Amino acid sequence: MLLRDINLRYAALKLIRDAVEDAMKAEKAEHLEALEASAEDSGAKSWNVTLGGEKVAAVTLAQRSGGPKILDEGALADHIEHDHPEMVETVKRLKPWAAKEILASIVDADDSGGITSDGEILPGIVITEPGAPYQSLRWDAKSEGKDVVADAIRSGELRDLLADTGLPMLEQR
Repeated sequence: MLLRDINLRYAALKLIRDAVEDAMKAEKAEHLEALEASAEDSGAKSWNVTLGGEKVAAVTLAQRSGGPKILDEGALADHIEHDHPEMVETVKRLKPWAAKEILASIVDADDSGGITSDGEILPGIVITEPGAPYQSLRWDAKSEGKDVVADAIRSGELRDLLADTGLPMLEQR
């Protein structure tokens, strides 16, 4: 391929990416607001996405959980290594199963670190607040949801639905 063509291809893809990013910023906030309102009204936390009566994906309203979090793994590994060397890897890191087990034992935290149910203070651990709600989309594998939606976009079936997104390739002419 000639550099002229590579440059044009790059420019076209950048145009598409930038337009999609801008559209997603606006859509994500509006979509999240609609999900939260629906969840408040109905109690639902998950909804099917359908096209022509066929399930193509599922959208879930999720929230990052708060709780214990390791901020200084080295300090914690140093502390744990003496009594539980099987929990520490050779580079002063906790083994994944050990980190999970330790975090599960934390009931509180102060400036010194996380406090276990036995009252032991483990350095390098803090308690975090739950994060803001967010939406998660999972494509339906049975219906090959991605392909179904891609085909609908290509055929123009979704042109009216997407016309006001600012995506130049989908605008009405």
